[in-house]
Amino acid sequence: MLSPRRREEAYRALSLARALDERMWRLARAGRAHFAVPCSGHEAVGAGYALAMQAGVDWLSPHYRDLAALLVLGMAPRDVMLCFFSRPADPNARGRQPYAHFGSRKLHILSQQGPQPNHCSHGVGCAWGSKLLRDGSVSVIAFGDGGAQKGEVHESMNVAAIHRLPCVFVVHRNGWTQSVKREDQYATETLVARAAGYGMPGISVDGTDVEAMYAAADEAIGRARNGDGPSLIDARCVRFMPNTSNDDDTRYRDRTELDALRASADPLARARALVDADFAARVDAENEAAAADAAEWAEAQPLGDPATVLDHAYA
Repeated sequence: MLSPRRREEAYRALSLARALDERMWRLARAGRAHFAVPCSGHEAVGAGYALAMQAGVDWLSPHYRDLAALLVLGMAPRDVMLCFFSRPADPNARGRQPYAHFGSRKLHILSQQGPQPNHCSHGVGCAWGSKLLRDGSVSVIAFGDGGAQKGEVHESMNVAAIHRLPCVFVVHRNGWTQSVKREDQYATETLVARAAGYGMPGISVDGTDVEAMYAAADEAIGRARNGDGPSLIDARCVRFMPNTSNDDDTRYRDRTELDALRASADPLARARALVDADFAARVDAENEAAAADAAEWAEAQPLGDPATVLDHAYA
């Protein structure tokens, strides 16, 4: 269970992620930025496992809906918006990647990849390095339903299990790969059973419950840090929005069903029930203001100089 202070920390992260997410969506729809990747509905997965990590020690290879995790680990709202507007001051990629391609040496966040889920093998490589260095760090590696079906994930999990690497795999299982529903991706109800095939523990958790997610991650990270190898966390969640701002999910999702899920499985609403109502209202207002400030400030920053286009790309 989270302590009262940690519950408040969790709520701050979920609330801020939602405020930033909704503002980025509106800005993208208004044509003021070119690409948004919504995290609404996924916030408790990232916040839950990040609260169980040792910031500055452990490493994260994130899913592209892991904004809440980045906020817990120390990324600032203005940094998020610099990434969103692709400004050269962006600490993630110097404005050279679309939004949600995160990365931070300072925060121990491995660079996100365009092709999914290539970052999973990078996370396993990081965990292997940690084992060789004996530095006590754990790597958390997050991906989605679609990534879970690709060879990169299977190979990564197999190598991690063989070598008992200090890592935790987290699948954001929202039941969709863009417009492809679960039944057309895999034949099982969940993905947790796959862990047994690699010889690692598997934990199935309600990823809309930040406390449950924290408990599962704390257990798995503890195992990894103690030298007992990797685990798989199967985190059930709901993608409230289209896959990206390039997607129209009204063409393939039932709105009545989605509205029901919004009412019953909203991680922000569930986290709000864990804290004082006045505290939650104050935090929501603060985060709305922070998101507005970050967006206005970042949009006003200078665009990149075309003369620097090859910087950071070639030796």
